[in-house]
Amino acid sequence: MRNLLKLIFFAVIGLISYNYYYGNETEKARSEKVIDGVKDVFGAVKDLAVAEKEKFDEGRYDKVLDKIGGVFEDIKDKSADISDDLKDRLADLEDEKIELKERIKEKKEEGVWTEEEKEQTKEDFRDLIKKSEELFEEIKEG
Repeated sequence: MRNLLKLIFFAVIGLISYNYYYGNETEKARSEKVIDGVKDVFGAVKDLAVAEKEKFDEGRYDKVLDKIGGVFEDIKDKSADISDDLKDRLADLEDEKIELKERIKEKKEEGVWTEEEKEQTKEDFRDLIKKSEELFEEIKEG
């Protein structure tokens, strides 16, 4: 399947190239339109990546992690009303938050992020938020 996709990809590239250089006016115009479209797509992907990097560099995730930490503190202050199990889970989530924040700070200082590391950090961030929401719901339900 993968080889078939590669073959199709190269066949399309070959056809577009052939039409661009050797085709009639209509084929050349069509090929140029496809090439311009591909340039637009890659430009949009680049812009998206730059925007996400800027948001990350601005500390967007740090602010959210700080807010989550504030909620954890509020719950601790009112912890007389929650069970020991929920307190333990809250402590675990706070440890995860601290670890994630330290990892983000470390990567910012290093200045070298692989796409895999960024995706893993985002996934860990989403997981922390999901676990926090679930814990908050349990605490709210009593």
